[in-house]
Amino acid sequence: MGHYNEEELILYSEGCIDERLEKEIEEHLLVCEECRDKYIQIVEHYHMDGIEAQIPSEFTDNVMKRIKTTGSKRKTKKKRVAPEVFLYYVAAACITLIFSYNGVLDFLVSGFYDMTTSIAKTPASIEQRMPNGWTERLAEDTSALISKLKPQIIEKEWIIDEN
Repeated sequence: MGHYNEEELILYSEGCIDERLEKEIEEHLLVCEECRDKYIQIVEHYHMDGIEAQIPSEFTDNVMKRIKTTGSKRKTKKKRVAPEVFLYYVAAACITLIFSYNGVLDFLVSGFYDMTTSIAKTPASIEQRMPNGWTERLAEDTSALISKLKPQIIEKEWIIDEN
């Protein structure tokens, strides 16, 4: 892979070469450090001279003033989160007190108690209706059903194997 001379790199930096050569130089600059250094020096020498003269002398001062004014505006806009959270807790406490005063919470708690006691009594009521051990009967019925299905499954497998 050959290196490009200074004249070719100058033409490339000014955009005065054809597209094919431009792509070749771009690909070469990606892999060749020596040519890349030459190109950077060319750009600094030919294209950066006079740039400083185009920037006004008060540019830095103006930027610093904007930074200071923007920074001071942001400091004054503090969001106060703690009072809002406290307000939510106070509202929840007030609603709870109102519900407890009116008996709503007692109604809900008694309904919950009734529901849990009925769930706890369900296995005992099933035992009363089926005194001969309903779990044993359930297991026996399930095993009987499986025993009935097993010969049918074996017959189907035997028929499939013959085909």
